Amino acid sequence: MKKINVGIIGLGRAGQMHLQNLMTLPEVNIVQLADVFIDKFSDKLNELGFTNLTTDYNDLLNNPEIDTVFVFTSTDTHEQIVTDAAKAGKNIFCEKPLSMDTIESASVNVLKEVKKNGVKLQMGFNRRMDPQFRDIYTQVRNGNIGNPQIVKITSRDPDLLPHDLIQRIGGLLFDFTMHDFDMARYMMNSNISEVYAKGGTLIDPTLKDINDIDTLVLVLQFENGAYGLIDNSRKAVYGYDQRVEVFGSKGMLKAENVSQSTVELYNETNKIERKPLPIFIQRYHEAYIAEMKAFINSLLEDKPVVATGEDVIMAQRAAIAAQESMKTGKPVKVNTHFSLD
Repeated sequence: MKKINVGIIGLGRAGQMHLQNLMTLPEVNIVQLADVFIDKFSDKLNELGFTNLTTDYNDLLNNPEIDTVFVFTSTDTHEQIVTDAAKAGKNIFCEKPLSMDTIESASVNVLKEVKKNGVKLQMGFNRRMDPQFRDIYTQVRNGNIGNPQIVKITSRDPDLLPHDLIQRIGGLLFDFTMHDFDMARYMMNSNISEVYAKGGTLIDPTLKDINDIDTLVLVLQFENGAYGLIDNSRKAVYGYDQRVEVFGSKGMLKAENVSQSTVELYNETNKIERKPLPIFIQRYHEAYIAEMKAFINSLLEDKPVVATGEDVIMAQRAAIAAQESMKTGKPVKVNTHFSLD
């Protein structure tokens, strides 16, 4: 069996999860691991059989054994690491987003470097590979609901994040809602052409101190004339709330929340069912593995990746427009043209 020799950069909460998933794939040979705080994880990693550890990701990029790197660091490091990896001739998987910058030119320059060096880059828009959402996507493409007219997306986290973490990974728009912008565009097979946003701090007023929000609603218009509705919250007391609906000229498709059990209790006073799964790691477990498999397959068979640099730029543009819309109180147009030439 042909194998991909990989290095992993970043072993925080997401990195640890991705490491466990990559260990299950027989096509993957994990050569080296890097994290600025690698000493915190060394005992556990040694138990798993990993001894080639470093605090400097450049050690991976200079390692001739490694042909592919996985980047699971905080968002504020993505642009530099991806640029360095491309220059080193490594194929790259990078967690979304590529940047939390309100100016896209830096991200475009990164993608130009990727193109220049002829390496593959897949962005971590894992929800595209979720079985439920993928089913909706396929049925929409097959015409099962006719012409899609409205997409509705609900994304609500189960609890607030620490302020220092938010500042490293981006505020609500550039971290959390980025997934929803991509999902909306993915489902409707059309670029977002206009965004109208309203957001505020209804849960944690101290988020104003770091220029962030905890509650957000958006109205989208797509290049094909269709519409989208997104609502976000940083705290849903009942669990991780993730729902998608696509309405069309011949019907509707929707994916409800996923729970640990489909059993429902009915009695004379109540209907009782299980709450949604508590956090993203459990909810999107299958999607995380599927996106890794898709990336490995794209390398082994030289196929297109499932989420490209263009996809992340389009989501970033929508986030920038939403931020501007909240400032002005007006809808903001989004540039739908993309080219690296």
